[in-house]
Amino acid sequence: MPIDPALLATSIGVLTDLDPERDLPATLQRAVTVAKQLFDADAAGITLTDATGELRWASGSDQRTQALEDDQEAVAAGPCAEAFTTGRPAAMYDAHQERRRGGPWGEISLAIADLEARSALSVPVDFGDGPIGTLDLYATNPRGWDQSEISALQTYAGVVASLLGAAAKAQATGRLADQLQVALDSGAARAG
Repeated sequence: MPIDPALLATSIGVLTDLDPERDLPATLQRAVTVAKQLFDADAAGITLTDATGELRWASGSDQRTQALEDDQEAVAAGPCAEAFTTGRPAAMYDAHQERRRGGPWGEISLAIADLEARSALSVPVDFGDGPIGTLDLYATNPRGWDQSEISALQTYAGVVASLLGAAAKAQATGRLADQLQVALDSGAARAG
């Protein structure tokens, strides 16, 4: 489904009105909710790296999103892991077809399908020298993510990175702020 540039601009405008310095969890929650709506997805989430460089769930539009991202974390495979390690978008078009054909995703296709998702799109959230996490969309039906959606999600991830940067500069506190700082430190260590 092509993304209307005017809708993308409006959605980004909503994000620029948020205050990550005061409430980072609420900011990320709003970001994934708006992404879910803009991309007409069934779920959306954000992962950030931990001190060991592993992706960890940071925020999601619902409990299923956390389960989808936790499953990818557990097997270190799937669209999130690929987008993070390659620094490029990664798309799964149909988990059921992937599973039947022995596609590149392996056992994560089964886990994603079991959680009633059929397709996923993940893009890296880059900050400075490389990815610190991913922004992820999930759909319950097969979906051929087109280039306008991929490009729009990359743009959206750039805004999310800016929000995270603002929170880091403000020295926000709490579990999510600590996770963000670890992700930023991990990204800098990988680049160095």
